[in-house]
Amino acid sequence: SSGINAEWPLRPGELTNAKKTVVFVLNKVDLVPKSVAYQWYSVYSKRAPTFVLKSTEIILTECEQIITALKTSLARFGGAKPLLAHLKESSTEAEKKIGVIGGPQVGKSCVISTILKQCGRTKAKKATETKLSETLKLVTVPGLIKMEYKGVLNVLNNIHQYMNHPTEVLTALAHCITKQDAMFHFTLPNYKHPEGLPDALAVRYNLYFQKEPDHEAVGRLVLKQFRDKKLKFYVACEDSDDSVNIPDDQIGDVHRLLFEGDALRLNSSELNIIITKKEKKEKSTDCDSALIPLLKSVT
Repeated sequence: SSGINAEWPLRPGELTNAKKTVVFVLNKVDLVPKSVAYQWYSVYSKRAPTFVLKSTEIILTECEQIITALKTSLARFGGAKPLLAHLKESSTEAEKKIGVIGGPQVGKSCVISTILKQCGRTKAKKATETKLSETLKLVTVPGLIKMEYKGVLNVLNNIHQYMNHPTEVLTALAHCITKQDAMFHFTLPNYKHPEGLPDALAVRYNLYFQKEPDHEAVGRLVLKQFRDKKLKFYVACEDSDDSVNIPDDQIGDVHRLLFEGDALRLNSSELNIIITKKEKKEKSTDCDSALIPLLKSVT
């Protein structure tokens, strides 16, 4: 089972060459518009069985410790039932082990927790495998795929490293966002795109430093919105087949979690960030030397 983030999926050819039975899982489908989920499903379903999933971090034992008011919001998930049914059907003859692999931050551990919760199982503290049925075992330690991200995907995957360079990221990001999307998502008036986006955002969020637009504060704000999933986005799918639809048993399970609205479309190939090192300004000692005689006179 391969965990894939629906916001920036990897290419299917990178995994289907392995000598294993591959099942693609498009995780976090609740973060992209329904139309985008359909597009990426059409790409992956041609290579191997594909399932859409909205996973949860809350497993059964942990969920019991949470107050009732939070259970419904934190523990909701969708898409696990058809996925589990497929896995059980493929293991009717001989015993099989399921392993979850994927790139960084795609929700691999959440997929494992969701499968366990669907089966009513809990993750053993010392064991690395959990028995789902008589012929099916789940490896509860996910595998990490080494991936090389480019463009905006590199920024979003290593967002903590770019927090110190918010101005450069914001300038580059403006070139891979359309003016229409920017005005819609940030509620901006008409402005000159792309060079006017930092100033427009500074006015929108009232971020100034010494009466000038504070581009660093604006860039950090946008990066935090990406990091905290407050800003919905997706990477454009260029080679999708509109004739392929998600099966009814899958879409019915996650339909309540999908949204019809727009999200920020990012073209990762157009993002080129040039970070320049800023020289540290030497602290002036003029003020300190001027205070010395004053302090002496006071004493």
